[in-house]
Amino acid sequence: MVTLMPTELNDALSALLDFRLAKWNGLPPCLTSDITSILGVAEASSDAYLGAYPAIREPYPVPASAAGGLIVYSRAQRVIAVETVEPPPLEAMKPLGDPDITKPPEFALVGYSIREFLYFRRGLILSVAEALTPNASPRAKVARCRGIRTLTAPHEYGAEYYLALKNRVLFEWKT
Repeated sequence: MVTLMPTELNDALSALLDFRLAKWNGLPPCLTSDITSILGVAEASSDAYLGAYPAIREPYPVPASAAGGLIVYSRAQRVIAVETVEPPPLEAMKPLGDPDITKPPEFALVGYSIREFLYFRRGLILSVAEALTPNASPRAKVARCRGIRTLTAPHEYGAEYYLALKNRVLFEWKT
């Protein structure tokens, strides 16, 4: 378990790093300097894209955590999203219940189709890989875990975070 100082940002990062996903309640407003004060200096810094826009990507190792560390995405020093270095086990999703919305599969890992599960009220996006063949093991796994600010509606998960195929945002509503 990661032990961090008892602030809102520390609590949030600790929950994500330890895969206590039900305790993640969104990324509090913060700057990269706030992350550095908690996790130390980033291993590297590189240009990347998050959604449709450029961002700075910085990995922070946290070897004592279940996640192994965080990847921080920022724009103008403002942290936009954090991603676990290692994805959580599928069991970590169980306490979350059904996602608010899911996206149709748009990309793949070898042998898997990936669909995004968006828990927008909690600011959590889990990319879940589902096997394309019946004999694959495992049948499903979490491929990526990202934390963002909480959203009040699905349409807020737009170009700042996500660029759909053919530049469109699609959702499948669970009925």
